[in-house]
Amino acid sequence: MNKFTGWLLMGALVAPAAQADFLGFSAGAGRFAGEVGGTLGQDGISVEEQLGFSDAESGFQAFIAFEHPVPVLPNIKVATLSYDNSARGMLTEDFQFGGVLIPAGANTDTLIDYQHNDITLYYELWDTGFDLDLGVTARQIDTTANVVSLAQNELTLILAEASESVDEWVPLIYGAARVDLPLTGLYVAGEVQGIGYDGSSYLDYQAKLGWAFPFPVLDIGVEAGYRSVALDLDEQQVGDLTSDIDISGWFINGAIKF
Repeated sequence: MNKFTGWLLMGALVAPAAQADFLGFSAGAGRFAGEVGGTLGQDGISVEEQLGFSDAESGFQAFIAFEHPVPVLPNIKVATLSYDNSARGMLTEDFQFGGVLIPAGANTDTLIDYQHNDITLYYELWDTGFDLDLGVTARQIDTTANVVSLAQNELTLILAEASESVDEWVPLIYGAARVDLPLTGLYVAGEVQGIGYDGSSYLDYQAKLGWAFPFPVLDIGVEAGYRSVALDLDEQQVGDLTSDIDISGWFINGAIKF
């Protein structure tokens, strides 16, 4: 991933130097309820049809952002997302994963454990009537998929276990927009981060509706929306995980803004 470090630095320097005209601080945290879809492994095994993923599970997300009026320096945002989901299925075809062959007919227990941490440098390009931000993100992705083959009887016997994972820093293009609805405290916002290279791609987008109640020194509010995180990875290019999965669902955050 080192060859993309230059992109990260260059993007921060090239972005236009439009900034807020005051100091600002915002933060939020909440619950993300996502479902897992797509495929795992070079064979492209369906996580829904073969591995049994069908239910949403809860995860945690949070962010902190700091804006300032210095034109040359970017604003900064730090964010995290943590999520895991497990399922039980039965294979109808052979599954080669993590150097292990799990045969057709095997019962499986699968765990997908996903986490990322972001450091985003961005500029506020427009703040009259609506906000428009553009920047770059350094994202540390730590994801593991673990598949266990179980004996087909009353005893819980592990016949085989396979695991693939990726723990990498990747650069992402960052964009965000927000429109405040006058005299209501309501706002509509969206955010997207993504990149594609060497046969792999990352895409993370969200859309939300928020409401903020103004107090003398800060705004306190709540926001709800939809988020999708997609990882199309080839272990021959990056990490040790081959996947084309997405984790998508609804979220709700508490938020404050100074």
